[in-house]
Amino acid sequence: MRRYENKLQEFRESILPASSALILTHDYPDPDSLASACGVSELLAFWGVDHTVIAYGGFIGRAENRAMVRFLNIKAVPFALLHIGDFDKVILVDCYPWRGNVSLPQNAPVHAVIDHHPSDPSPDAAFFQDIRDEYGATATIVTSYLLQAGCRISQKLATALFNGIKTDTDGMLRDATPDDIECYKCLFDIMDHRLLSQIETPKRDAEFFRLIHTATESATCYKNVGYIHLGAVTAPDSIAEMAELFHSWEKLEWIVCTGVFNNQIFYSIRSETSALAGAHAESIAARFGGNGGGHAKAAAGRLPIIGDAQTTAEMVKLAVVDIFGVADEEPERLL
Repeated sequence: MRRYENKLQEFRESILPASSALILTHDYPDPDSLASACGVSELLAFWGVDHTVIAYGGFIGRAENRAMVRFLNIKAVPFALLHIGDFDKVILVDCYPWRGNVSLPQNAPVHAVIDHHPSDPSPDAAFFQDIRDEYGATATIVTSYLLQAGCRISQKLATALFNGIKTDTDGMLRDATPDDIECYKCLFDIMDHRLLSQIETPKRDAEFFRLIHTATESATCYKNVGYIHLGAVTAPDSIAEMAELFHSWEKLEWIVCTGVFNNQIFYSIRSETSALAGAHAESIAARFGGNGGGHAKAAAGRLPIIGDAQTTAEMVKLAVVDIFGVADEEPERLL
């Protein structure tokens, strides 16, 4: 982490002095986003910032993520309930402003951004930015801050940060760097393993099993590319959940899962060995005027609906098989 050794001091100087701070995640926060926000909140408290609030623009839908909030007592609120002018500083974690995945007004002030997603950040931006797109998780960056600052990491915070790194790197199987592994090992000795087990094995509602049924009926294989369309979903993060589940289909190199939410089509991509997931996500978005991107083996995006949802979903499927080079392959249904 030596090439980032000055970032902690730069971050501190960009935030202090302040008595309050808003820490904003992406709209549908995952464990990495939630954990990073918690870590930044703890660091600011250590530096004497009296009041911090963690907020998100959408909602927390996935059962594991709701369990994480509940068992770790994470205080996070909808951004719509807040007034941004009530805070001295605004900090974004695990997202970049005005890129389509964070509910932030165009003219809103931003003082710091900490992220690990490729985002082509502006070098002359008027805010502090620490973008480490080679890292597997934003929680790794935040953990390194806490360690360098000498801030105590409680058992619950360690559990959150560990879970954030674990989920975003798929247990060190995807896009993990030596720094991810170093922080992972450090947090392992502090965290509450029983709490993590409760978070990772939550009770499921009936909708989860209906979703698996829908995904199974839709699942189609084009050579080594799997495609699933879920139709309307109650939470956009369920699309990534199904992509991860069906990516274990042994014949697949790729899985692309789509679904309709809030008058948009969301999509999630997973790769076994290829490093082109983020590039393919960008290509899909470019064809429909949407937003997309991500990492080498995991990516996502959202697209506007053109006409009606069913027609747009068919257009997206045609674009996917074309971009992935399997348009001439005979489709094979799972069922």
